[in-house]
Amino acid sequence: MDIKYNETLGYFVNTANDEPVTQAELLQWADENPEPLEGPKQSNTAMVKQLIESLTVKETPGNTEVEEGVETIKKTI
Repeated sequence: MDIKYNETLGYFVNTANDEPVTQAELLQWADENPEPLEGPKQSNTAMVKQLIESLTVKETPGNTEVEEGVETIKKTI
């Protein structure tokens, strides 16, 4: 059985007769037709470093104190 998604109807149909397929049929089809696995993606080290840098606090405002990675607010506005 071949299955496709019918955008007009909004559900998966059997391509032979355009009848909606059941969840069991869809799961069986997915089991019989697995997607090919892609190889592991290489991370973009520069992009990761830039993201970490953007999330890292470089200076703390004058009204906070940082101890052991915990920020404590002494004064509220």
